[in-house]
Amino acid sequence: MKKYFLFLIVSLLGLSSCEKILDKEPTDKISLEDLFLDVQGAKTALAGSYRALLDENHYNKNTMVYPEILAGNIKFSKNTNLRLEDIYEAIVDSQNSSMNGTYSSLYSELNNVNNIIKYTPTAAGSTTDKTKIIAEAKAIRALIHFDLVRIFARPFNYTSNGSHLGIPVILQPQLYSDPAPTRATVAETYNAIINDLTEAIAAFDDTNVGVLNSGTKQNYFTKTSTKALLAKVYLYQNNWDRAFALADEIIKSNQYTLITNANYVASWTGRVPSSESIFELPVETNFTGGGLGVYYEASNLSSYRMYAATLDLTGLYSTTDVRNINSMFNRIDISGVNYAFTKKYQGGGTLATPIKILRLSELHLIRAEAAVEKNAADFTTANADLNLIRKRGDVSANTLNLTTKDAVIDAILLERRKELAFEGNLLFDLMRRKKDITRVDVTPVAKNLLTDDDRLIMPLPANTVNANKNMKQNPGY
Repeated sequence: MKKYFLFLIVSLLGLSSCEKILDKEPTDKISLEDLFLDVQGAKTALAGSYRALLDENHYNKNTMVYPEILAGNIKFSKNTNLRLEDIYEAIVDSQNSSMNGTYSSLYSELNNVNNIIKYTPTAAGSTTDKTKIIAEAKAIRALIHFDLVRIFARPFNYTSNGSHLGIPVILQPQLYSDPAPTRATVAETYNAIINDLTEAIAAFDDTNVGVLNSGTKQNYFTKTSTKALLAKVYLYQNNWDRAFALADEIIKSNQYTLITNANYVASWTGRVPSSESIFELPVETNFTGGGLGVYYEASNLSSYRMYAATLDLTGLYSTTDVRNINSMFNRIDISGVNYAFTKKYQGGGTLATPIKILRLSELHLIRAEAAVEKNAADFTTANADLNLIRKRGDVSANTLNLTTKDAVIDAILLERRKELAFEGNLLFDLMRRKKDITRVDVTPVAKNLLTDDDRLIMPLPANTVNANKNMKQNPGY
């Protein structure tokens, strides 16, 4: 077994020294036999998998920015040294795509998680800890597959039964001697994601606490945060009744509470999870690097600042909305042009803040959308949830009492865009609802894209397709 190696990022989330095993940056290798000798080694591997989610190809840039910059929430505030410019311009090619690194990084993450799931059962130590380690690893594996299928495949409802091309679903550690992987259908991909999440939920205890020693419950997958992710997966699968049931269960558990209007802006500063945060990726206590915030920082200390909000987005907020351009954005004049940068991520180093993946406000919007789509439509709950989030943002907002499904869905999509801006959702929301992309305050030649435009789905890396005769490329590439 020692000839196989697990590659781990070991700058771990402020964990105790016994969960670090190595202090050097940024990666190292250790034999699987040694790493999974006991539970402590398995915990180290799990911590590395959480930390890998913060790679810039994953949540520290690409997967958070790509859905926003292509769908119209982001424009550039400078002209040189740009990141994801090909996405913004809709001129991606399979050889040089900015998202090629995301494809490679996420499959590397999957391999590490699969090692945890495979080798933890034989590690010496607490059975309870091993059960929780495997459950958390399965939740991470589901999250990674969910991210991949949204980026590199069409939404579930592109065909009536999800039979169109999905992604390679990888559930075992991959060795060079293994057969070349093939793409599963989208339906098969979602089934694998749901299976991982349901198995994890069944294995978790009810303490809502992760197996690692550091951080807070929001930093790890637990029974509740895994249910929250599953509710979102069901929403994307158009499994309305189950999405409603899970969102409803979490909301009614009262484990989380919405931030007030008065505290909304402040809730995005500091590193302590807010009362409505369900799952977020933390910043190490002694963090001194860059991260997602450097692309939005008002001071531009890093010189990476580039992602400004479009007027398409900021124009959606009323003057009394706490999320508007004068409250939730830093406004900066650059070469005579005024730009607005979100306060959700305000810088690197000591200003770096956690990246929020799941929040209670989104659960309310999931429940609202599922309420009017489920078998027994519930307009009362849908309107109540929608009004709750609207009025939390804008205390002067009128009370909606919408009576048609289309009106409710349009209002929810608008509110999701306002509430979840810069959190990596807009493109996916528009695509799963079969809405076209309309951009005004941007400079690309191709501003507007129809919902079935090939450019909305990222290509598989050319080298991946060229090296594997079984791998089919996405149309248009």
